[in-house]
Order: sequence, then C-alpha cells, then structure tokens
Amino acid sequence: MPQLFRSLVSRGYLYVFLLLAIVAIAAFDYDSSQLFLWFLLPYYALGLVLQFVMPKHKKPLEQGELLTDVVSNGFMFLLSSVQNLMVTLFFGLASSSLLIHFGLLSPSFGLSNLPMWAQVICGLLIFDFMFYTTHRMAHTVPALWKLHSVHHSAHRVTLMNAYRVHPLDVLVRRFIPVFVLLQSGISQEGFVAVAVIGSVLATITHLNIDLKHGALNYLIGTNEIHRWHHSTKMSEAKNFGGIMIWDHLFGTFYYPKDRDMPEKLGLSHEQDYPLNNYWQQLIYPFRKPIRKPEKAGSAQGQADARPNPVAAET
Repeated sequence: MPQLFRSLVSRGYLYVFLLLAIVAIAAFDYDSSQLFLWFLLPYYALGLVLQFVMPKHKKPLEQGELLTDVVSNGFMFLLSSVQNLMVTLFFGLASSSLLIHFGLLSPSFGLSNLPMWAQVICGLLIFDFMFYTTHRMAHTVPALWKLHSVHHSAHRVTLMNAYRVHPLDVLVRRFIPVFVLLQSGISQEGFVAVAVIGSVLATITHLNIDLKHGALNYLIGTNEIHRWHHSTKMSEAKNFGGIMIWDHLFGTFYYPKDRDMPEKLGLSHEQDYPLNNYWQQLIYPFRKPIRKPEKAGSAQGQADARPNPVAAET
C-alpha cells in the first residue's frame, strides 16, 4: 500500500467514518435495518480487511483463537436480537421512559423534546456514563470480574475479539446502559442515531490497525487508547469509557507518551484458564474463584493488572 494512502487512512479514518455515519443516518432516514445493511456492515468488513493490510500488532493466530471469536460473535448476535426486541417493546409504549409512560414524570422532561443534535449528544453521554460505570464495576466487583475476564483473555486487541464476552457480562455492560438511555425519553430516531454513531466509536476501540488519532485520543476511546485498558499491568489498565470525559473526571485516563503499546495484553495469571475455548469460558466463572485486583501501589499490583483468574478469591 502506498505510504501516502496509508498515512491518510491512519490519520483520517475516524473522522471520515463519523462524517459518513451522520450522512448515512440522514440518507436512510433513521431506518436501522438499512443503516445496518448499507453502512455498518461495510464499515465492519473494511475494518477486518485493513487489519490484515496495515496491522498494528503483528502476531499469528493462536490455536483455537479464531474459533473462539467466531462462536462468541455468534452469541453476541443472538443477544443483540434480544436487545433489539427490548428496544422495540419500549418504543411501542407512549414513551420509551417508563417514568413518563406511567405518568410519574411529565412528557416535557423527555429528550424527545430536544432538537435531534441535542438528543444525540445527550444520548451518547448518558449511554457512555452508564457504560463507564458498569465497565469499571466489572473490574472491581469480584463477581462481575469473573464474567468480564472472558473479554480480557485475548492476547491482542482486534475487531474479532471485541465481542469475546460472557453473555451475563453483556447483560450488565450493555443492557443496563441501553435501558437507562431509554428512560431518558429519547425519540426512536434519536436512539437510532446514537446506536449508529456509538457503533462506529465502539468498533474503533478494537481495530488492530495502525491508526493515529492525534487530539481525538483525549476525547474518544480510540484503539490507541483502548490497548492500554487490556494491559496486564494494573497501573496501565484504565480508560473505561468510550468517550473520555468520564475517565478524565474520575482519574482513570491513561495515555503514555513514551510508548504506544503495553508490554503484554491479557490476563495477568493464565494458568489453567481456558484462553481459546469459549465453551469452557462460559462455565469457568462458576467453577473457579478469581482473585480481586491487587492495590495499584503494591509491588504485585504494579506487575499485575488483572485479578488472578485461578488463585483463591479474597
């Protein structure tokens, strides 16, 4: 690939697709099916191709890695169908907000009263605040970490393992933020716009492509930023949000200038952990205790970012 083209892709990728997302939303008149078919699917496909053309982390596939990711993506597709059903049921009510629907809150408080641009901005912030909260809880509450450790079992960050997740982890980190967003009284069109733009941002976090986002790294959880979240060192494994405002506010933003990749990604202790066996990962949280994270200031905490998935729980 010519160097000039690589440079343009590297520095303009996110800007271009955020702009295209806005154009597509308007062009398809908020039709979620058409947006998925003609915008999101090609966007995902291009990301997969570019991971082979200009990868950031060059590493051969591990045994069972691809199958694990394919199976987990299949589970995620089924869960997305359940989520879509939930959303459809809520928008079948007088308002997506139960408080408004049951008369406990005036309809004038719903986000649907705002201009579309304001609904989208507020919607993105509401969803991401809840995502930040549930994601951070998944790293600090032992019972939730047992589920979330499945996602961190991968040794590199790629689009394929973005959805290497335990189904119960999805219920916490995705269904709760969606439910709370619906309670804001957002319009169906506003929800679709938030979902499409949110999908663009979420996909960027896991792209194994050599992208350079510049100042956007301080605003959005790009792949340059999110790699550090998967570090095995607790002092580096931060950046919980998709929009960095919450990490800045709560002191969990991490972006070193002296290097662009963690030394190691994955779980800090992997003995006996079924790294590339999704079926075993589904039942592992219920038969193996997982240790809480060490404090960041301790010697062990500086070395290990992840709760030990095989040691005794404390």
